[in-house]
Amino acid sequence: MPSLSDPIRRVLYLQKPEVITQQKALVIRTLQSALPKVEFLFADSVEAVPRNTKVDVIITPTLPWLPAALARLDQYRWIHFLSAGVEKIWDMDFDKTSILMTKSSGVHGAPMSEYAMGTMLYFDKQFGRFHDLAKQALWQRSWLDELTDKQLTVLGLGHIGQSLARRAKAFDMQVVGTQRTPRSISSVDRVVALEDIGPELARTDFLVCCLPLTEATRGLVNDKLLSQLKPGAVLIDISRGGVVKGDAVLKALDSGILKGAALDVFEQQPLPSESPLWKREDVLITPHVSGTTPHYLKRALNVFLDNYAAFSKGQRMVTLVDQAAGY
Repeated sequence: MPSLSDPIRRVLYLQKPEVITQQKALVIRTLQSALPKVEFLFADSVEAVPRNTKVDVIITPTLPWLPAALARLDQYRWIHFLSAGVEKIWDMDFDKTSILMTKSSGVHGAPMSEYAMGTMLYFDKQFGRFHDLAKQALWQRSWLDELTDKQLTVLGLGHIGQSLARRAKAFDMQVVGTQRTPRSISSVDRVVALEDIGPELARTDFLVCCLPLTEATRGLVNDKLLSQLKPGAVLIDISRGGVVKGDAVLKALDSGILKGAALDVFEQQPLPSESPLWKREDVLITPHVSGTTPHYLKRALNVFLDNYAAFSKGQRMVTLVDQAAGY
C-alpha cells in the first residue's frame, strides 16, 4: 500500500460540471486550514484533468468518467470518495490494489434515519390517507397507532442503522439489528447475525433495510425473507438498489405480510413508469432522496480530514474501503 509519509502537496477535486463551481469555495475553505500548503486543482470533465500530472489525493464522487480521468495522471496515492456507497467502482477499469481508497461513511446518518422515522410515522399516523381526504374536503376521523413498544428491525447496523436506533429509542421503540460480527451497541436491544434474523422478523413491526450492495446482499430481501415477517409489518428500503427484490415486495403486500412499504431505491432507476409499484396506495415511493441534505459536502470533506488526521499519525484510516467485503 502507498504511504502518505511524504507531505500532501496537490489535491485534485473531480465533480460534475453542474455543481463544481458552487462547491469550489467550500472545498478550499474546509480543507485549507488542515492543508495550508496544498495546491487544489478542480476538473469537471476528463478533458479538464491536466495530463501527465502528479497528484497526491483525488476527492471525487463515483463518476462514470473516473477511470478516464485517472488515466491522464502520472501518479496518485489516495482516492477519497464523496459517497458512502462505492459499489460502482468495482466495475470501473482502474487499479484499486496499489492505492489507498476511503469513503464518506457517516454522512448519511442524520438524513436517512430522519427519513426512516418519518416513513414510520407516515404509516402509523395515516398521513397519506389524510392528505388524500383533505384534497376532497372530507372529514373522516379514525383511531391512529403509535410507535411506542413497536419493534424496529434494522438490517445493517452501520452508521445509518445506529443513527436510526438512537432516534427510534426517543420514541420508546424496541430496536433489533444485524451485524456481521454481533456486538453490544448503544440504543440497540439485541444484535444478531444476519443468518439468525428469522425469529426477530416474526416480531417485527418495521423492517428497515440499510445494507450496502455487495454480491452477498444482492437480492437478499426476497420472498423467503419477507415471508418470515409478522403479518402487517412495514418495509422501509433505504439501502442500495438491488438489495430488495421489487417483485417480492409486491407479493408480500398482496398477501398481507406487508401492510405497507416506503421505497427510496430500486433495482432499476429511475423506476419505470410501467412498474405496478406506482399504482399502490400502500406504497410510498421517493426518488432516491433519503440521503440528501444541505450538509452533505461539508460532512464528506470532514470525513476526508478525519482520515488524513489518522493516517498522518500512523493510525488506521477510519473509513477505508474494504476490498474483500466490497464496500
